[in-house]
Amino acid sequence: MKTIIKKAALAAAIISAPLAASATDLVGGGASLPALAYVGADFTTTNPQSRLSTNAGLDAGVDASNNPYESTGVTVDSIFDAFQIANAPHTASYCQTGSGTGKRVLVGANSLNANGDCRDYSASPVGFSAPGSQTDPDFVGSDAPLTADDVTDFLNGPRANRQDLVQVPALGALIALPLNLGDDVFGNPISRPNLSNAQVCDIFSGDATSWDQINPTWPSQPINVVYRSDGSGTTFAFTQYLAANCNGSQVIFNTNEDFAAAAPVGDYAVGTPASGNGGIITEVSSTDWSVGFANLANVLAEQGLDYADVEGENPASTTQIAYDSNDLLTGQVLGDVNPFTGLPQPEPVSGIDSNCVLVINPAAQLTGAYPIAAVTNLLTYTDGNTDPQALANLVDTVVDGNSTLPTGFARLAVGATASSTAASCIN
Repeated sequence: MKTIIKKAALAAAIISAPLAASATDLVGGGASLPALAYVGADFTTTNPQSRLSTNAGLDAGVDASNNPYESTGVTVDSIFDAFQIANAPHTASYCQTGSGTGKRVLVGANSLNANGDCRDYSASPVGFSAPGSQTDPDFVGSDAPLTADDVTDFLNGPRANRQDLVQVPALGALIALPLNLGDDVFGNPISRPNLSNAQVCDIFSGDATSWDQINPTWPSQPINVVYRSDGSGTTFAFTQYLAANCNGSQVIFNTNEDFAAAAPVGDYAVGTPASGNGGIITEVSSTDWSVGFANLANVLAEQGLDYADVEGENPASTTQIAYDSNDLLTGQVLGDVNPFTGLPQPEPVSGIDSNCVLVINPAAQLTGAYPIAAVTNLLTYTDGNTDPQALANLVDTVVDGNSTLPTGFARLAVGATASSTAASCIN
């Protein structure tokens, strides 16, 4: 196991060093699910929507015709805005790449680096738009916890000099099923439906291919299932829900960040891939008789977009996203899914400091009254961080702050523990 620099030595080094002459911009990216909480809603006002939110002037890059990609600032009253106010002149920038790409930038897999272009939702990202030679991100957001394979990629990759990885649960979130339905067979607009778990299973397994198979008063229109095309923590949480509720004697769904690898998309009447929670919502909003899955906060931010209740629960009215110390695992990552259930299996981490890796047991996400839930995590390194104190302060502002969150998010009861762990691990 690698040795972490002792806090006393770090403190002495800070005391003896000259004060920094300039502000630090903490460059991060990853999951799109927490973006509305982290950076606010300004990114939803551009067309196409912006992946990059920054007050530090980072450049999202240009397309093949030399046209600049869209980017926005951090919205007033968001979590990152609260950090920037309390820690001026430091700033924090965030690129919505999806959890899968975010973790690859973290560990340096597939030649992805922080200084690659973030771009916008018209193109796939290749980095976080960090300046110049900054290949390593300052932090990453991921709704899919670290896996044993992620740790192996880190230990064998270009970030190994950063010593160890830090992971702390950040926020709880709910996943909604956005819908674009027309009129029923009597010509009446279809109001927000209440779907059972079994009906959700029928839709996303492809057992039901037309809407009249879900409700006989609805027209025989093909069901267009809109799913994530990118590696996604939202997909991880949603496919875990599907595996828990739809797999019986036969495994139909496997918990996975890649929806096409987790679900039988070939059985759909129509299947449409889209990038990011924003991409899902845009596609559902513009396509009749479609259904998808996306962070509730993003769905509510789209004017006129409806969604389904599930098992009689309206996610917008659900206030309980409760995980306590009994759900918090230390030194655990995810191994291979259980081949008999399709559900994730935590296992002890090896090769890095286990005390710096915290995770909410994924099984706890299945216990809420509204059954489709996620936990988003913050990840970084133990050593070599550009500004350890600013980074620790950002983590604290996210996981143990008091800023108002959009509907569909909640801070966790273990926030103080997560913040303390991050402070002790980030050097």
